[in-house]
Amino acid sequence: MAVNFSEIWSSIDWLIIVAYFVAIISVGLTMRKRASKNMKSFFVASRRLTIPVLVGVGAASWYDSWTIVGLAECGTTMGICIIFIYIIPTAILRLPLAVWIGPLVRNKIPDWVLTMPDLMAYMYDRKTKFIMAIGMLPPFLYESALLTAGGSVIAYVTGMNMWLAFAALGMIIIFYTSLSGLWGLAVTDMMQFVVMSVSAGVLCFGLLNHFGGFATLFDQVEAVNPDFMTVTGGNGFLSILGWVISALAMYANSQSYQRFGSSKSGGDIKVSYTCIMIFGLFFSTVMVFAGMAALVLFPEAASQAPSEAFWAVVFTTLPIGLRGLFVAALLSAVMSTVSADYLICGAVVVHDIIKSFFKPDLSDKAEVWGTRLVIWIVGLFMIVATYFWSDGISKAYYYCGGFQVAAFIVPLMLGLFYRKKTAAAGFWSLLLTIVAYAVWEFVLGTPGGIPANVACIIFSVLVYVIVAKLTYKGEENKTLTA
Repeated sequence: MAVNFSEIWSSIDWLIIVAYFVAIISVGLTMRKRASKNMKSFFVASRRLTIPVLVGVGAASWYDSWTIVGLAECGTTMGICIIFIYIIPTAILRLPLAVWIGPLVRNKIPDWVLTMPDLMAYMYDRKTKFIMAIGMLPPFLYESALLTAGGSVIAYVTGMNMWLAFAALGMIIIFYTSLSGLWGLAVTDMMQFVVMSVSAGVLCFGLLNHFGGFATLFDQVEAVNPDFMTVTGGNGFLSILGWVISALAMYANSQSYQRFGSSKSGGDIKVSYTCIMIFGLFFSTVMVFAGMAALVLFPEAASQAPSEAFWAVVFTTLPIGLRGLFVAALLSAVMSTVSADYLICGAVVVHDIIKSFFKPDLSDKAEVWGTRLVIWIVGLFMIVATYFWSDGISKAYYYCGGFQVAAFIVPLMLGLFYRKKTAAAGFWSLLLTIVAYAVWEFVLGTPGGIPANVACIIFSVLVYVIVAKLTYKGEENKTLTA
């Protein structure tokens, strides 16, 4: 280990973390009544979120622990190229989502559409909704990787037992999410956004102060590995293409559509998500630079445990108190994303599956309480799953993000804008691509080195267009631009 974190973890750092958790739990208790009216209030905050709140919830959910630990790992193992092959493409691709697609979704969808499977039902039919609901469940396993990342940090820096850290973090997330729904998440995400912003600024200053400028850091990284200071980082075309396409995951991410539906207006989405995009460029770049600093300052640890080397950088460059703040930032990133996905998972199971297909007479209150129960079940399962998680967070993100892009993006985007879509096209494109992704990635092992998300998007488009041409009968379709 490069640094014995527990030996330099201070009582002030502990106080910051404890105060942060107390604030989060207090929000859950305060907002529980507002969230309990019905599913609309619990899941989309009665569609009343304003620009400042949207900035917080959007940033806190889009930028999770992958953005901190995962991008830092990439900075250590790939160098500056991750900025060019992932961070910048992500920002560019977020722009149309922020200024065009998001506002259109908010302004055009009917009020009964709460979830992404609901959107499938609106654009296609109930069969497609069911397949989407079932297909959304496996990627939620990513939450165990996020809990592992967050809990590991608590254990590393405080000396706490690893499994106790996983359980404590997981239980806090379950508690406030099940109590307050999106109303509580909106308030906590605003708090988390502030913590993340301040922490990124502090770390950036700490790195500048330590190296005397980023030029010095870049020179030292280039001395270690010249490829790490190139645009491609020595990666081949297909590998780069896979990273770029993985940035499309936001177009198929259920959190994005939940946030769009919870806003007061489409205009609020344009402003808030443009701000989020700018914040993301700064925040993500700082994390990559910190990972590159780990390569220089702790080369041995960087080669064996990149995430641990990253935290060694944090503790080396930041003073007492600010270390606790930065740990709180990572926990913020973990908690905001995990809590949002727990909420969505609960809604998918109860609203989209149970109520839609098995118990249509389920009352509003029963639906809310059922969603809370599922959040507890899923949350406890994820805590247990952390025991079995061995792969890094980067790999988890790649698989889950890749699956979402491959399976969901074509029926979503063409469903929103393609005037000659049919229910059959949406259904078969979604179903067959889910199967194709599993076969391509895990059975065939990405033949020819072609990433599964690239191959399956092409496959999905072909299936969609062919089936649409065979089944289209000139009917008027529900498109956002209609």
